[in-house]
Amino acid sequence: MIGYEIDFSLSEMKYIHYLCQYMYLRKNTNNILLTFCLSSLGSFALYLLLIVAIGLDFNTIFLYQGNIEEKKSEQIVIVKIDNKSLDALEKSDLRVLNLSKSVFANTLEKLEWYSAKTIGIDVIFANQSDDANKLRNTLEKYKNIVIGVKIGNPNQDIESQVLPLPIYSGAQWGAIDVHLSKNVVDKIQPIYTLSGRSIESMSIRLYRASIGDSASIGKFESWKYAINPLRSLPINSEWSALIRFFHPPEGYPSYSLIDVLEDRIDPAIFRDKIVLIGEYGTLIHDAHFSPIDHNIKMPGVEFHANMLDSLLQGKFLREQTDRELIISLILLVLFLVVFFFRFPTRLSAIVFFCLFIGVFIFARWVFAAHGIVINLFAYFISITTTFVVSTLYRYFIVNKKRRFIELAFSRYLAPEIVQEIRDHPDKLKLWGEKREITIFFSDIAGFTTISELLGAEKLFSILSEYLSEMTNILIANKGTLDKYIGDAVMGFFNAPLTIDNPAHHACITALEQQKAIKILNEKWSLQGIPPINARIGINTGEAIVGNIGSQDRFSYTAIGDSVNLAARLEWVNKEYGTFICVSESTYLQAKDQFSFRELDTIKVKWKTKGVKIYELLGYKDDTNNIEKYTTYNDALYRYYSGLYTEAQKIFLSVPDDDAAEMMAERCQDALDGIIEVIDGIYEMKVK
Repeated sequence: MIGYEIDFSLSEMKYIHYLCQYMYLRKNTNNILLTFCLSSLGSFALYLLLIVAIGLDFNTIFLYQGNIEEKKSEQIVIVKIDNKSLDALEKSDLRVLNLSKSVFANTLEKLEWYSAKTIGIDVIFANQSDDANKLRNTLEKYKNIVIGVKIGNPNQDIESQVLPLPIYSGAQWGAIDVHLSKNVVDKIQPIYTLSGRSIESMSIRLYRASIGDSASIGKFESWKYAINPLRSLPINSEWSALIRFFHPPEGYPSYSLIDVLEDRIDPAIFRDKIVLIGEYGTLIHDAHFSPIDHNIKMPGVEFHANMLDSLLQGKFLREQTDRELIISLILLVLFLVVFFFRFPTRLSAIVFFCLFIGVFIFARWVFAAHGIVINLFAYFISITTTFVVSTLYRYFIVNKKRRFIELAFSRYLAPEIVQEIRDHPDKLKLWGEKREITIFFSDIAGFTTISELLGAEKLFSILSEYLSEMTNILIANKGTLDKYIGDAVMGFFNAPLTIDNPAHHACITALEQQKAIKILNEKWSLQGIPPINARIGINTGEAIVGNIGSQDRFSYTAIGDSVNLAARLEWVNKEYGTFICVSESTYLQAKDQFSFRELDTIKVKWKTKGVKIYELLGYKDDTNNIEKYTTYNDALYRYYSGLYTEAQKIFLSVPDDDAAEMMAERCQDALDGIIEVIDGIYEMKVK
């Protein structure tokens, strides 16, 4: 065929893309956008009403409760300051903070004698007493003990801070504060700064002490608190960390303080264990509801035990960031709006209920398996609001007519495919879209000469028969007919409907067309018509596909650099004496099913980089001329290496191969300085 240009500038491609969008969505875009806005605003308002005003929290109701399947650490033991201990020490009428410090000193000495690895005391020694020095000496003697500090609000509420006595300032301090929200405790703050001193949470200090890293202090990074190179605690926008619960209240091994003091506990229980000392019993105030149980309060020390457990196992909870939540909700609402618009109300209702349940199941699974806390209620609100708004709004608009689909594609696709698109419009985008397709160009070699030998009437008959046969093969292999350009056929695969491995279908089409041409030549030879050959170029890459034209007259086509390359590969066949030339991208997708040989690496017009090109030989099990093509590859390797003399000699040894003959001539031109081959890449003078 006569050479042709199909280059498009970037601005032209954008214009065509927008034109395609306008053609199909002109009547629906505003409706979809308005519905999206109404759904988003309605979801946000309802969320604020139910969460902020009413205080509902679906996460603590559905995610946490009944979701404790983690195996707790065997390293944690709790010593209880319970009613039994207070009665035995004759201090049942006093607050725990007023217990004799010698009691704690003796307890610590006992636990150290039992070879406890680390000891944390969820008690604040803020009151002066005569035996304070005894406890101080114990704390100075052992460096694996962490005592409690109640930070409160270090910036505003000074009275809320409860600090140890100054004589204990040399000990390790751990903040015992927990975050109370919606009547439950589910978070801690990793670190506080108080009077120039950095104070980490009790659980973090105990973890550090257990691994011999008592002197270090972590730091806040992007959505995490880096404790050390091996442990980073996920944090939320409030700089706090969620507590992962491994056991319901009073689930960790615990022993009465008095039993420890009076040697009624097997010392082996505490050996190499992390021991926490805290309040239990009816007289305590340090107890709160947890997300896992809204009926039984959990002693405060167990919140730190669970967080310590997370640190020891490296299993944490992470909340969705605000950015993740907003983006996911926007995408969800947009998807639902488009879905509810495109499908009947009955199907939309089924999808609504299935999605409702699916989100719940997914959130539970993500929470249990990956420790990610999804804002479940936000998704419930968004799904419900979007369904209601879309259904009501859709009642007042006209659905898209199926006739448009039939009109748009009846000329390009097989009737059964048009029927499938008509029945399932969700599989189709009519407007311009970017997608990966395989482009197919075929052209009759020497058509001008043939047309001169035949009369106009005969030429028309032959060409019609040829194009009909080629088109039928293209469509039968799930291809889409783009256009006829004289004697040339342009088609593509993987649009408008997605198909598996479009490169595979394109290669089958090429081989079947070559086979069909042989049959046509045998038929035409009886009529005295000279034989014809067709050259085929195939490339796989991204292109813009969609309808181009006016509302009444349009064409479904593909444009872009990948289309241009396929057209030039068809022309390249003429240079190499081949019939089917494919790009490397097509080769990589089809090499397991078909036999190829590498022809060359060339640089064509408008391309800055070299493109490897391949000849399609046949199906994978076709072994004809394998030796010949192996020799060609050997020569090509030397050509790439700049060994033109050696390469030329080997090329010339390949019998009956136009490509090898042409490459031998190029080697001679390179040796003579007529052409320049840079890094094995030849700049092809292609139209």
